[in-house]
Amino acid sequence: MPGQRARHSGCVGAHLVENDLFDFLLLSLPDNDTFSHREGPDEQPISIAAADRALERVTHAAGGIDAFLDDHAVIVMSDHSQSLVESTINLAAHLSDWKVLLPTDRAPEEAQLAVCPGARSAMVYVLEPHLRERLLPRLTRELRAIEGVDLVAWRDGDEGVVIRAGRELRFAPGGELLDERGQRWSVDGDRAVLDLDEADGSLTAGDYPDALGRLWSALSCRRAGDVLISATPGYEFVDWGGSHHLGGGSHGSLHRCDSHGVLLTHGVEGVGERTAWHLRDVTPMIASHFGITS
Repeated sequence: MPGQRARHSGCVGAHLVENDLFDFLLLSLPDNDTFSHREGPDEQPISIAAADRALERVTHAAGGIDAFLDDHAVIVMSDHSQSLVESTINLAAHLSDWKVLLPTDRAPEEAQLAVCPGARSAMVYVLEPHLRERLLPRLTRELRAIEGVDLVAWRDGDEGVVIRAGRELRFAPGGELLDERGQRWSVDGDRAVLDLDEADGSLTAGDYPDALGRLWSALSCRRAGDVLISATPGYEFVDWGGSHHLGGGSHGSLHRCDSHGVLLTHGVEGVGERTAWHLRDVTPMIASHFGITS
């Protein structure tokens, strides 16, 4: 039940601590997300305080925070941030000149496109693969013209292409440039598209953290859409049921306002030093702590 899940997690977590019933515990405190979606990011101190009380209950079962930390390694993390939604985008309405597949389409075989809104990101599929090359230029041109669309990206052979504000950047794995996570890339075009700063063969991210890595991962997924879209801060794509978070918070874009999160560690073995952390670093961090090697 939303609003009660953090309290429930605290209660169960306290029981597990008090009775020494785990070697590893994944404790989820999801109410902050629901609260921020409804009330907006600026109101999150209220829901974060509720999460803190749940954590306090867990540590109290061990004799207090100091006793708990003496006996447990801890990672506290968020899976994303949220940003305020001030305007909405109905992608299907903007693509009304196309035959867009509807959720209850009586003639799905006639559809040209499938539109998949997902909060502050979206995907569009060209449903006839043999028409992709011909239709993609028109489709990307129309998507770029929609107010509230920030980034439009697609795969062109062995390269990724991303456009923002009429400027284009092409990139691919491998090459001369090293990003903050130690990955190498070839990059051609306007670095400002992804707010990348290049100096001495290194790339530093600005408003779009780990943009090349995240985009390439998405574009390489065989189930991904033919075109990926990231919304401008303040905008959200309306879903097929008409739902949105207007006046509240949302997430999912490539922008830092959705992407930056919290990562705190205590007593974790093998953390090491690095300049840029990512959610995918947490699993190997835990494995290393327990002496597990892949």
